[in-house]
Amino acid sequence: MKQKIVYVCSNCGNEFLKWSGKCDSCNSWNTLKGIKEDADRSQNEVKAADFIRIKDVKTAANQRIKSNVSEFDSVLGGGIVRGSVLLLGGQPGIGKSTLIWQVVNSTDMKVAYIAAEESPEQIKIRSSRIGKENNNVYLISSPEINSAMMAIKKISPELVVVDSVQTIYDSSYPSIAGSIIQVKQCAMKIMNFAKRSNIAFIIIGHVTKEGEVAGPKTLEHLVDGVFYLEGVADIPERFLRSQKNRFGPSEELGVFKMTQKGFSGEEDFGQKRLGGKLPSGIAVAAVNEGNRVYFIEVQALTQKTYFGYPRRNSVGYDLNRLNMIIAIISRSLKIDLSNHDVYLNVAQGYKIKDPSADLAVAAAIVGAYKNKPLSGKSIYIGELDLAGRVNEVINQNQKIKAAKKIGAVPIILKDLGSIGF
Repeated sequence: MKQKIVYVCSNCGNEFLKWSGKCDSCNSWNTLKGIKEDADRSQNEVKAADFIRIKDVKTAANQRIKSNVSEFDSVLGGGIVRGSVLLLGGQPGIGKSTLIWQVVNSTDMKVAYIAAEESPEQIKIRSSRIGKENNNVYLISSPEINSAMMAIKKISPELVVVDSVQTIYDSSYPSIAGSIIQVKQCAMKIMNFAKRSNIAFIIIGHVTKEGEVAGPKTLEHLVDGVFYLEGVADIPERFLRSQKNRFGPSEELGVFKMTQKGFSGEEDFGQKRLGGKLPSGIAVAAVNEGNRVYFIEVQALTQKTYFGYPRRNSVGYDLNRLNMIIAIISRSLKIDLSNHDVYLNVAQGYKIKDPSADLAVAAAIVGAYKNKPLSGKSIYIGELDLAGRVNEVINQNQKIKAAKKIGAVPIILKDLGSIGF
């Protein structure tokens, strides 16, 4: 069988038919490496693909694997689907490995753990700290993907954890671990292996400064689910968000609290009963994450500026949206904030993405400016438009019912002018 040579850039992963000293895609020098590939096979060597009618496809009754970590299972849609490949991303040190190690040790299923970043001794130390240990967890210390796959076949696990995708490599490709081509090829091999063997995979990945998983965007398209573990270093809460899920709802949220012995689920996060008066500049918003409603405290502070240009600072809330709401307040309520610094903070390290929090943000800013406290039982629900109107939001009735369930009063307005300060 004839072989052809394809030249692959070890930096960007693009392929070329001819060698050159410089990659035309990323402009890197001396990065093209030759890879021998089989030439196109003749028609006689190609086998016909298998096919089956959809009504003849049978699914197992226990298609999902329960991890017994309720918040984790909830975000995944009820558990890990057999044969699926899931990608978990997050900043270094946020707790990705700790969370997954806790998940695999909360069940009795057989698990293969490809430890490409840590030694077995280091993982044992973490296991002792968490206090949970599954005797059916097998550690694979080889970062070479083909060698690890051979070990997986011998173990025959129900679940495989890859920690992490940036540290495994395929020795048949001439590039270092973590390069675009290595991440892509290893992910392809994992995906094909998972579908053939019906073994579920959880891949751990690091993120870039932009907050996306490092490597080619193809990685997120290949896998069945993409999840991000988020949080702030000084705050114990960690948020597991579903960005893509072929077997469950996307945009689902699981809340954990980091402790000395690992993670504990915070099922009552944002559900505590409210009451009494709040300090000025604080309002409560109702936001949706998947099928849940959370009541989040929004804190605002206004301070007369002593510089030529007032500061606008936001933590946990989009700064551009904050600037828009400040402009709406100035126009609709005739409050001049052009000579005031405005600071906004979302409590407990939470990041608000739901536009239904607009009214709560406006109420907090106006309350801070006028130094008037709001009732702790008031839940502000509504999205602001540029004309100062308060529009109905998605799942508004669900938010209203959830607010009444905890004894709160939902505040629904027609326009910002009737906010009542």
